[in-house]
Formats: sequence, structure tokens, C-alpha cells
Amino acid sequence: MKRNALTSVALFIVIMMMGACGNNVWDELPSRIVAFVTEYFPFGEVESYKTTANGSVLKIKNGATLAFDSDYEWTEVNGNGSTLPQNFLFDELPPVLYGYIDSMERTEDVYSVSRYPDKIMVKFHNSEIEYDRATETITYPAVSSNIGLRF
Repeated sequence: MKRNALTSVALFIVIMMMGACGNNVWDELPSRIVAFVTEYFPFGEVESYKTTANGSVLKIKNGATLAFDSDYEWTEVNGNGSTLPQNFLFDELPPVLYGYIDSMERTEDVYSVSRYPDKIMVKFHNSEIEYDRATETITYPAVSSNIGLRF
């Protein structure tokens, strides 16, 4: 009984958040994007949504920016200064990559994830890692150096 009450309250909050979009942005969203936002950013208010030649971009008010391809698969999730939800990392990253991040105890330090056909880039506060999707290897990309440059 208590669980049903909590579920009802959570559902009510999500419905209220959907209605909070004064310009009906929520109504314009494809169902796959609605499911993604509801799953990983349930308390965020949609600030804007626009389609591009390559897909679409959704901005959550005071929160993340989400990019999707033309099939509504996420291509980038940027916390814009906030860390990403751990359930997103667990559900959406390959097990090898998530396991590596978890073994470093950095699941609470991921600020951005970008998914490309051949790799996934994970950005932390002060570093980033690259996951090769074909070989399932993880590397630290080379850092460019400013040695020799004068400002």
C-alpha cells in the first residue's frame, strides 16, 4: 500500500513537470525522447527542443543538454557542469566501460558522455577516457601541449 502511494506521488510529479512546459515543448517530443528524459531526468523541466539536420537537441532547464540522432538514440549527454545520473551510466554504457569507471570509483564524477559509431568519450572533472567500441579497450586520449607557445 505504501509503495502504491509513493508510485502515485512520483507519477503525479512527473505529470506536473510535463505540464510545467508553458510552450508545450513536451508535447512536441518523440516518444523515445520522452521515455529517455522520464527515465534519467524525471524532475527536469524541458527548456527547449529543436531538430537539426543530424537529429535533435533537448535542453533541460538549469540542467543537461541531450543530443539524439535521427533514430532518437542519444549521441551526447552533457551535464553542463553537473554530474550525470548513475542509472544512466549503468544502463547506457557498455558493461566493460561502466565497470572500469566503477572500479576507479568515478561514477559520481562523470560530466559528459559522447557516443560515436566507433567510440564513446567519457569526460570527468579533470580528465577523459575513450572507449573503442570494436576492441572494447579504454585509453586516455593524448593531451595537447602548449609547450613552446608564447602568449
